[in-house]
Amino acid sequence: MLSTRAVVLLSALIAISSTASAGSKANDEGVGDARAAIEAANAKFSEAFARGDAKALSAMYTSDAIVFPPDSEMIRGNGAIGEFWKAQRDGGVKSAALTTIDVETSGDVAYEVGKVSLTIQPAGKEPTTALAKYVVVWKRQADGSWKLHRDIWNSLPAKR
Repeated sequence: MLSTRAVVLLSALIAISSTASAGSKANDEGVGDARAAIEAANAKFSEAFARGDAKALSAMYTSDAIVFPPDSEMIRGNGAIGEFWKAQRDGGVKSAALTTIDVETSGDVAYEVGKVSLTIQPAGKEPTTALAKYVVVWKRQADGSWKLHRDIWNSLPAKR
């Protein structure tokens, strides 16, 4: 027969296990919701980029966002970020296909790891493809939407 102390300990362990499992399930659902929202936002980003819509692209970022392009200075704020993407488009980058690999969340912040395939075609030249990897920190807004807050990427090595 179990002692009172053993029953209390066993009950406590079951309660802790149930709470941890429920918390983990809620976190998994939160990550799933965030990932779905981020993947939808990435699709909109790709569409806006293909249209050359710098205003729509800049609106996808928080007002205090920072972009960290490779081998360049940091770019701060919506206006400057919109101009950056416009310059990339004008320079021959025609499309950006984003693929989310992983998402983690912590409250109103999400961290995304992904890859991007860029189609580049400067005027009068044949199109080429460039691949890059990225990390984006997203912030959930008061309306529940997610916006890019920190955006950093660099090239992947060419496939041999």
